[in-house]
Amino acid sequence: MRLNVWGTFTPTGAFYYVDRASYLRSVEWQKLYGGKIGPDDPTVFGRDWYVQGASNQKMGVRTYDPYDYMIKEWAPTQQHNISVGQTLNKTTYNIGLGYLDQSGMIKPAKKDDFTRYNASLRLSNEINKYITVRAGAMYSRRNKEYPYVTSSTTADPWLYLYRWGSLYPFGNDENGDPIRSPVSEAGAANTANILQNYMNVNAGATLNFTRNWTFDFDYTFSNQEEIWNRPGTRYTARNSWVAPKARVDDNGGPIYVDSTGNVVSATAPGAMPAFDLSYDTYTSLGANPDHIYRRTTNFHSSTINAYTTYNLNLKDDHRFKFMLGINRVAAQTEWQSQQVNQLTDIHNPEFSFAVGSPPIVDGDKFWESQLGYFGRINYAFKDKYLIEGNLRYDGSSKFPRDLWWRWYPSVSAGWVISKENFMLSQDVVSFFKIRGSWGTIGDQTVPNTLYLPLMSSGLSSWIGANGSRAVTVGTPPAIVNNITWQDIQTKNLGVDLAFFENKLSVTFDLFQRNTRNMIVPSEGIPYTFGTGAPQGNFGSLRTNGWELTVEFNHRFKNGLGVNFRGNISDAKTHILEYGTSTGVNSYYNGKDIGEIWGYRTDRLYQASDFELGPDGNPQLITLTADDVPEEYAGKKANQLKPGAHGEKPVYQVFLQNSSNFFFGPGDVKFKDLNGDGVIDNGSATLDDHGDLAVIGNSTPRYEYGFRIGADYKGVDISLFFQGVGSRQIWGDGFLAIPGYNSADGAMPAAIADNYWTPDNTNAFYPAAYNNAGSNSANNIQVQDRYLLNMAYLRLKNLTVGYSFSPDLLRKVGVNSFRVYGALENFITWDHLRGLPIDPEAINGYSMWNTSNYNLGRTGIGTPAFKSISIGVQLNF
Repeated sequence: MRLNVWGTFTPTGAFYYVDRASYLRSVEWQKLYGGKIGPDDPTVFGRDWYVQGASNQKMGVRTYDPYDYMIKEWAPTQQHNISVGQTLNKTTYNIGLGYLDQSGMIKPAKKDDFTRYNASLRLSNEINKYITVRAGAMYSRRNKEYPYVTSSTTADPWLYLYRWGSLYPFGNDENGDPIRSPVSEAGAANTANILQNYMNVNAGATLNFTRNWTFDFDYTFSNQEEIWNRPGTRYTARNSWVAPKARVDDNGGPIYVDSTGNVVSATAPGAMPAFDLSYDTYTSLGANPDHIYRRTTNFHSSTINAYTTYNLNLKDDHRFKFMLGINRVAAQTEWQSQQVNQLTDIHNPEFSFAVGSPPIVDGDKFWESQLGYFGRINYAFKDKYLIEGNLRYDGSSKFPRDLWWRWYPSVSAGWVISKENFMLSQDVVSFFKIRGSWGTIGDQTVPNTLYLPLMSSGLSSWIGANGSRAVTVGTPPAIVNNITWQDIQTKNLGVDLAFFENKLSVTFDLFQRNTRNMIVPSEGIPYTFGTGAPQGNFGSLRTNGWELTVEFNHRFKNGLGVNFRGNISDAKTHILEYGTSTGVNSYYNGKDIGEIWGYRTDRLYQASDFELGPDGNPQLITLTADDVPEEYAGKKANQLKPGAHGEKPVYQVFLQNSSNFFFGPGDVKFKDLNGDGVIDNGSATLDDHGDLAVIGNSTPRYEYGFRIGADYKGVDISLFFQGVGSRQIWGDGFLAIPGYNSADGAMPAAIADNYWTPDNTNAFYPAAYNNAGSNSANNIQVQDRYLLNMAYLRLKNLTVGYSFSPDLLRKVGVNSFRVYGALENFITWDHLRGLPIDPEAINGYSMWNTSNYNLGRTGIGTPAFKSISIGVQLNF
């Protein structure tokens, strides 16, 4: 629907509609019932909604806040840790135990919580002056329980919770039945859980051959088992997605109600036929989530680190350290899943109570190993001049056998200037060191099958001659058989400074990181090739950055202590090699990673920009070659006035992406950057990008954090702030894009209260228009005006504590006793103009789906929560 500012308004919405009459009734409802009717009150026909028209169109009157129904304001968390340690003769041990119980925020869920138990043990024993042995063990049991509403990660309850407008009902109807919604489904859903058992055992020894020569050996084995149970259900509720049903009496006659929902006679003033939502089981047999699913995963790894160290000291001026070693890692992951559809008992889902055929069974097994040899030499002259050299020889099973191994050298040097004689006579600079390094290291964080043309197998939907489904084998991927390590070369230059007896310290680093032989898709592959482009070591990129850390500590004579620690860093990455593409929206040589191309916005059009007809409306004309370049002649547009000095107007017909959309008053006016008299993107290439420009970058820049603290006579306070100085994203979805899909009805107040109308011409957002689920059409082209500024500053933690006097505690055998309270994430300063979006949000990312969670829509996911905690720390 196009909301024409010149006077038309027809019913619109999703499932529940609004027009001028229902809007006025909603305003009256707020006057009568606002603050009196809440989430525990049922939805009543006549009072809260009504129907109109031949199709019995549902018209909403009452407004609902999904937050009230879905979110628990207060969810307790408890955490307890205990540690016991002691040294007896030459044996040292430490035992740690921990427990965490964290309640979730989903109010209607049967269960929504996370628990963790953990235990650790560390032992060491000096057998004699030559041998010291050590061992340790760690165990952790984590269990996440949550309502299993759906198997989908691209449209989960959090998407639907805020997809519909505020007229969409939640809670129960007047019959006491739940109304279909994310809330009703979260309440009806069975409880899924992800159970993780982690174990780590390690053992090692140090051999002291001489005072200067040692040998260390450590072995670690870790094992993690994950069991993911997802018991589904079928949903039954009052179905708000379909047409309502007439309410009848025992004789089949219509029942009438008034505007308060009370039953009245058919002749009473304001009487209307009553309707109810249909009570349906709307989950089809075998459809999501009518199934039971179980997945088990086992990951185990073993690590060996062995190295020998020799220290050589010549006349106390020349210190050498020599090291040779080996490290080995072997890991294996194996998983298996099974799903059976069509439950016969939705209240107690079991595999034996599911009858769908055939079961869906899947699984895989993969392994990898790395082996590395290394050597290191350190040299220090009078602890002022420092040199270190390293050489590694690493092998990885992720590449073809003849390309397993690579050499990786590195070198670093430092100069401690504060130890020079000319620095000893001053007392301002306590420490001054400059340092630099260069080195390469191998990166093999890639799948271990890139060089293998694996073919998947399965069963087709075709029935063979013997009555069974035919076996199929998939097309193998194209491969590059000489794929090998990615090489990361790093250069670093840094300085460490301390002043005033180390009360103030400063560390600054400049670095450059070059990734060579980067694994990227091969180019030149035709669309008719039949499979994806093979990946090989064809690319490279470069990162330049810096980091600054400042720390200050001081205690005044009266006992007041103050401290500060802050850091800020920045890095920028650009592509050096990635084929020959020059498309501005593709990877091209010289591209800054994260850059956003879009249009520059001038302002919003006003009625005075157009030639208006006798009716006061803009005049729709057919453009000619005199108005626009030849390629756009014949297109329609509202006629613009010439410029103040008779300049030809600049038309934007290329950006009119809907058949009924023509730029008019209240719409976005873009800048003609290349001066060709028309707004377009040219060929969208570096040589011809029309009026496109780089308008932002989604990579976080100037990331910073700082902690401020003080303590005085047992009272301590600390504040930790975190922020990002620069980050932009182009939003997606109804929380970020005005008019994203007005048929759904949802729109943040920040947009709904600030869009252009003839009475609000200074608005930030353009005139209303339904973009039908697009975030890059018509007014909402990618542009700088509506680019989201994700820079922020957040108070991550505020802690206030009190430590009791040691003199008092010694009388009861306690070493220290501290009580504290803390606030987490309580204050955020951002530049989002009131949009309900967490500035730390990443489109499409969550624990459930790391690339397309909830269709990549901005801010649609688990809300960012604030927390309050209190605790005690006790040491005996």
